[in-house]
Amino acid sequence: MKLTISKLLLLLIVSSSLICGCSTPSILISPDDQIFQESQLRLQETIAKVSSTHAPLAEQAQFIQAESLYRYRFEPPLRSMSSYFAEVAATLTEFPAFQALAASLDIGNLRLRSADSAVQLWEGLLMHHPKTELRLLTLYRLGWAYRNIGVTGFPRDSSDETFDVLLSEFPESPTAAFAKEAKSVPWKSKETAFSRSVVPGLGQLYVGETKSAIIRLGIATGATAAILVPAYIAYHRKNELSWNKDWKLLASAFTGFLVLSFDFTSSYEDSMRGVVDFNERQEALFNRLHPTAP
Repeated sequence: MKLTISKLLLLLIVSSSLICGCSTPSILISPDDQIFQESQLRLQETIAKVSSTHAPLAEQAQFIQAESLYRYRFEPPLRSMSSYFAEVAATLTEFPAFQALAASLDIGNLRLRSADSAVQLWEGLLMHHPKTELRLLTLYRLGWAYRNIGVTGFPRDSSDETFDVLLSEFPESPTAAFAKEAKSVPWKSKETAFSRSVVPGLGQLYVGETKSAIIRLGIATGATAAILVPAYIAYHRKNELSWNKDWKLLASAFTGFLVLSFDFTSSYEDSMRGVVDFNERQEALFNRLHPTAP
């Protein structure tokens, strides 16, 4: 039965891809994307700054590679219908192929994880070249980047810890003043958003997206009712239940479970996006208020 359902869902996803293929929104970055344009300007400024140093070419290349990943920012394109079908299928069956397919159909996921790659490269630069001329700038970048990490295993625990290292090693540098101010900039963490997403909508409330939080919490409430009410009715009629008359109770509970599972998954993923968006907006605002910040 599970195999049959999986095949039907896969057929639905493939069919929707073929039917909607002509109207699927492009995943290419729009030429008038303000977020991307601002990010590119920052990248160009950093390339010029790094190129003007006396750091070895290999160190410059590693720094710029990390900077490029960190500046991978753009307005996310609309998701295709196929990606939603794939996410529903992954939620319903927990089939690894559907989970991989759902992730591959949403390019926005790449942006949400780019900070992890940037931190890996910057920390690697400091580990292999602790005396690099780029150390000050690298620590400053890491201070911001640590706010968006989602994986474990990095040598530092927080953004503040990184800024504190900078302040202790370069207390007289102009960058130290920016680092001190940056510590007071509001930010959100993926870890906190994850823990609050146990209840759909609370993750959105955490990142300040109240409307989305209300909608998701409402969906979760309705789906929970669709599960509990039939269960309550079935319990009190347990001696009178029959498939012919009471199949609707099972259908209601199954539908509620499916909707609730999708709401959990969608709310979690959206809260991760909300964290990154919030932190990037705060950093962009800081840079606009401090145009000479590195």
